[in-house]
Amino acid sequence: MKNRIVWMLAGGFFFLLSSCLDTEEVEPYDVTSNCQIASFTLSSDSVSGLGNVRFTIDQLAGEIYNVDSMPYGTVVEKVLCNLTYSSSIAVSGTEVSPDALPDSTYWWNSTDSIDFSQPVKFVVHSYDGITTKVYRAWVNIHQVVPDSMVWSEYQNPMLEVDFTEQKVLTRDLSGVESYLMYVFAAADTTYRLYTAPVDEPAEWRQLSLTGFPTSHARLSQITEFEGNYYMPTTEGQLYVSTDGQSWTLAAEGTPRITALLGSVAESARQEPALAAIAGEDGASFYAMSASGEWRQGAEVPERFPTRNFAPLNYSAMYYEYLSVIGGRTASGELVGDSWATSDGLSWALMGSESNSGLDKREGVMAAAYDDQLFLIGGIDEQGTARKEVYRSFDKGLTWTKADSMVLFPEAYEARGFSSVIVDDKNYMNVFGGKNTLNTNELNQFWRGRIFRLVTDE
Repeated sequence: MKNRIVWMLAGGFFFLLSSCLDTEEVEPYDVTSNCQIASFTLSSDSVSGLGNVRFTIDQLAGEIYNVDSMPYGTVVEKVLCNLTYSSSIAVSGTEVSPDALPDSTYWWNSTDSIDFSQPVKFVVHSYDGITTKVYRAWVNIHQVVPDSMVWSEYQNPMLEVDFTEQKVLTRDLSGVESYLMYVFAAADTTYRLYTAPVDEPAEWRQLSLTGFPTSHARLSQITEFEGNYYMPTTEGQLYVSTDGQSWTLAAEGTPRITALLGSVAESARQEPALAAIAGEDGASFYAMSASGEWRQGAEVPERFPTRNFAPLNYSAMYYEYLSVIGGRTASGELVGDSWATSDGLSWALMGSESNSGLDKREGVMAAAYDDQLFLIGGIDEQGTARKEVYRSFDKGLTWTKADSMVLFPEAYEARGFSSVIVDDKNYMNVFGGKNTLNTNELNQFWRGRIFRLVTDE
């Protein structure tokens, strides 16, 4: 009886075994012709971090590459390659053909270095003598220095009209962050307003302007403050708008404004302020407005600029600051000084052309960018337009010329009086500008961005 049970169990076992061998789960292809590369790595004692680079293998396209690019300047001319296969017993060998070595094809050996400065072709052969699998492998390396600024001309022309002045700000229009561009049209000498989305500023459309003065507007001094827009005139009037389109004269009690300097943002340690220069009968004094109430400060020094200066907002040590740089004084003197305030009333001389590294100029463009302060171009004492870029790492105390990594390309014309806006994608946007004091503005839109600040868009 026991022998019968043993023979029955043995027969069942052989029956199951023969059934498994007859299934399609094990194919001859998997054993003899599967020549796919399963893993791919590179290494080199002279290339830091190469061994940690992760490579993607696209079996359908036959491509092998690293998604995250290696640092700029990485050299991969002599590196070792390590391959594993889906079925090592099926592979008879792999041919290598580096693009950097034309007409050179050889059998891969893990101890031989390969030139990966250009793509490399791998042809994997199976033992069946028929099946092959072709791959093209390469190493992605950043092609731009991370700290370099890549500039490009985004639009030329921007608008359908020529203009002699412009000022660009931003505004939320129907839930879309948009540029507002005020211009003084050269053909019919009228003020116009155009808009384009910040994300895609390709096409500008004209908006209506109501209550806007027909002449004497200081477009360059239009300032946004606590959701409203303010603009002075050469006659001392101050206009205000809640939406940038409909304008009215400021409320009674507003002093005579000879220059609108800009605004100071609110912080935990200070109140916001609209900063200006006001005066009557030849006297000029600092003035500021907070919540609609104007306060008077000290008398304005002779060397303080009143026109053609560059306003600049920045943060430092938990405070918000407004700085004005360059421009002309009330007497018409051209200066290269920079001044700063945190309350709109008390101003400090941060640096002069004698010690700051910045010479006299007007219409210089200023922006806070990449934890630095930038100054661009302007028009100098000889009336010559400039295109140098200056940077300050100490909040405007000193300025140094930037190196070639952030300079404009040769195609960019020297200019001053452009509007400069830094957007949330880390672009520095340069609108318009003129290359002499008495010509039309350049109808161009340039933008630049430091390569390491590129974000997903």
